[in-house]
Amino acid sequence: MSLEDFEHHRVRNGTIGLHAVSLGRGDPVILIHGFPQHWWMWRGTMQALAKAGYRAIAIDQRGCGGSDIPPTGYDKATLASDVVAVMDALDIPRAAVVGYDHGGGTALALAYTAPDRVERLTVIEYAPPGFGYEMGLTAAPGNVNWQLAFFTQPDVAIQFIGGKERELLAWYFWHWAYNPDAVDQADFEVYVRQLQKPGALRGGMMHFASVFEDMALFKGWSESGRLAMPCLGIGGEIAAGVYSEMALKALADNVRGTVIAKAGHWIAEEQPEALNQCLLDFLSAG
Repeated sequence: MSLEDFEHHRVRNGTIGLHAVSLGRGDPVILIHGFPQHWWMWRGTMQALAKAGYRAIAIDQRGCGGSDIPPTGYDKATLASDVVAVMDALDIPRAAVVGYDHGGGTALALAYTAPDRVERLTVIEYAPPGFGYEMGLTAAPGNVNWQLAFFTQPDVAIQFIGGKERELLAWYFWHWAYNPDAVDQADFEVYVRQLQKPGALRGGMMHFASVFEDMALFKGWSESGRLAMPCLGIGGEIAAGVYSEMALKALADNVRGTVIAKAGHWIAEEQPEALNQCLLDFLSAG
């Protein structure tokens, strides 16, 4: 399969334009990226899913990739409504949903707000605020994710980082990586170009700035009941590890977990075959 086989889609959620890319035919699998990436991170996974007989749909979250960059609407409930808009536009009543990093929060929000649309749920390298994410907001020895707190203040973060997107990504793809060269130079340039667009850095920061609003949302959702669909938590050996699984077990009844060896946070790049096999095994499980 080549890039020509990927189909691009333009969808609207109210006034917000969204971009998504699909590949393959069969049961749908929704893929939701994290920061600082967009649909591009899922190319290899989409090819593996399509080859196995699935239809893979990767969504650019608002503020990222080819989607609009509005000033508001970055709470996880609104982001979940963006996913619903894409599913409706592509005539997908129900799908398996996979979320990575902040996309894991969007996937979880979708499972709470539209459980009838989620066949099964996979969360990769993410624990929602109130269930583990907040640990990264606290200064402590060994906390390599100081940026989680810094980015909650977008104006300050942009004041220091604006114009230095390349330097930011050089650090980003190096820290918390098992293999610091896993994101190759060509892909690095794709991500730099996307983040250098007018407003894109702020759009990315807004996914972090919503953390306190998201904490209240997840608290309310968790108190309303437990998730019933099958769930899978995936973490990299030297990154989230078991924490994605642990967070899901606090929220759902049918949970399994996997820690991918020799992987940091960038699992899709560091261990693509292992990740794809985990997803395929879960999708075919009873």
